[in-house]
Amino acid sequence: MLNLSVTFMRPYFLVPLALLLLAAQGNPPVAITYPTPDDMVAGKVTITGTTDVTGFASAQLDFAYASDTTDTWFPVGTSTQSEVDSPLAVWDTTAITDGDYILRLRVNLEDGTFEDVFVQIKVRNDAPIRTPTPVVTSTPDRLNIQLPTPFLVAASPTPTLTPRPTPTLLPINALSLNRSAIYLSLGRGALVIIGLFLFAGLILRFRRY
Repeated sequence: MLNLSVTFMRPYFLVPLALLLLAAQGNPPVAITYPTPDDMVAGKVTITGTTDVTGFASAQLDFAYASDTTDTWFPVGTSTQSEVDSPLAVWDTTAITDGDYILRLRVNLEDGTFEDVFVQIKVRNDAPIRTPTPVVTSTPDRLNIQLPTPFLVAASPTPTLTPRPTPTLLPINALSLNRSAIYLSLGRGALVIIGLFLFAGLILRFRRY
């Protein structure tokens, strides 16, 4: 009797092969790994990427205005060596205005063709970059709230009153008249006038006799 046996490959021999296939699918040969789409950047930005492709000849990085329809590109840097998720160039964004831009990574191949990848980003040097919203996490027994670190505001100095000079009293004017002195002077004047009239009347009467 002939016994036939079939040996099957054990499953764990397939695991490394599957991991290699997944790694190859997750890392494309040409890619910009930083910045990623819709990132907000400022200052000097180190652009990283992958240019490891068969037949690599050279690579170049360029940028353009997102609203530009004339296909005008400005150089950022070039490379003659293929890279895998490594720095490709440093882009100084302080030399341009804030706005939306497109980064282009072009890999030139030895056969004269090329491969392009594009990433749209936002440059924000003058405008502040938005900070993430505080995250609220809850657990069955407590609630954790992550709030921004508070900052102290310097208190305004307490206003001080400026002392004003005390007015100096003037000496009493010897020639000044008050109400009582005026009434007294008027009374004396009236008595003098009455006395004069009486004296004049007596003189006229004696002359008649």
